[in-house]
Amino acid sequence: MTVLDGRSGEGVPKYFQIARILRERIQRQEYAPGEQIPTEAELCETYEVSRITVREAINKLVQEGYLDRRQGKGTYVVHQKLRRNIAKVYSFSSDMRQLGLEPRSRILDLRVEEAPPEVARRMMLPETNRRVTRITRLRIANDVPVLIETAMIPEYLCAGLADRDLATGSLYRILTEEYRLMPHHAEETYEAIILSREDAVTLERDPDVPQPAFAIQRMTYLESGVPVEYGTSVGRGDLLTLAINMVADKADFQRVIGVEQAGGAA
Repeated sequence: MTVLDGRSGEGVPKYFQIARILRERIQRQEYAPGEQIPTEAELCETYEVSRITVREAINKLVQEGYLDRRQGKGTYVVHQKLRRNIAKVYSFSSDMRQLGLEPRSRILDLRVEEAPPEVARRMMLPETNRRVTRITRLRIANDVPVLIETAMIPEYLCAGLADRDLATGSLYRILTEEYRLMPHHAEETYEAIILSREDAVTLERDPDVPQPAFAIQRMTYLESGVPVEYGTSVGRGDLLTLAINMVADKADFQRVIGVEQAGGAA
């Protein structure tokens, strides 16, 4: 039996408390993807609440994408959501860890090269040095490939970047801690596409079946307005969706990634 805080005029509703407890258990992987959670009757007994309260808690987690009701079978855990808010500079590694997932990367390509003319123009690279460190990585969460990311970083800002640990280390952490460059804001554009055969294979999708995806372009700036990163990514359409939260005259754009928990296949 688990005792909940009693609800007072300023208290937290019991259904909200139960939803929070179940959410945390899912995030800690105590309930794995595809696993059935306790029945409504069992939850009523555990938390000493009514069936209506339990249903409100479950409905909340269904709406958040944590649970899935199956008619006549029960309620099951589904993939978690990683919400990416454009109001902060996005870091795949840190956001995955905050969600309780294990991020890792595989280097697909790493070289120092002359930037393409359009990239050099957009990044305002100096005439004397238009070389960039080009890093292409497969971004993985709990063994599920999510994104193919390519980042171009000006060599004049980050000499020797190609010698750093870019497979296990966070690029933004390296920029911040080793080069004292703090990414401040970013601009992104999205386009719905179909994966190429090569990208489908890399992302472990069937190359003989059209696979929806998002092509993402990103420009990241320092607080001074100097571009520090030009990036292009291809994200799996079955895991990546877009969301906008609107309040009054403000809108926060979010990237939402559904990722199976450890041991699951997407």
